[in-house]
Amino acid sequence: MALLIGGRRGNAVVEFALVLPILLALVFGITEFGRAWMTVNVMSTAAREGARLAVVTAPDVAAVRARVTQVLTAARITATTINVTGPAPADVMRRVTVTVNANFTVFSGRVIGPFRGTIPLSATATMRHESL
Repeated sequence: MALLIGGRRGNAVVEFALVLPILLALVFGITEFGRAWMTVNVMSTAAREGARLAVVTAPDVAAVRARVTQVLTAARITATTINVTGPAPADVMRRVTVTVNANFTVFSGRVIGPFRGTIPLSATATMRHESL
């Protein structure tokens, strides 16, 4: 009977060794998803801020890009591109669109294996120009 009890002591260690990679992938995957979600939310806010600036004033592309960059810099996000379009003369609605693109770097790529490197993210905001 003592031999049987002593033989089961290693089962927990083996089971833990089998479950640990799955558990780590799940925890780090959830963490990276949360970081990516936060990054997209900040990018959406920056695009909205830029679009709002463009629709309440004359659409100054340099000022809009500066405002978007200011919001992104506060969150330590570097945009790859900031596109400002509109209002087009043929557009009856006089819309201004601001699109922000950035690369999201996966920090825990060594742990969750296939998710390494960067993931391109994008956010867009469109508003109607108020005074035109």
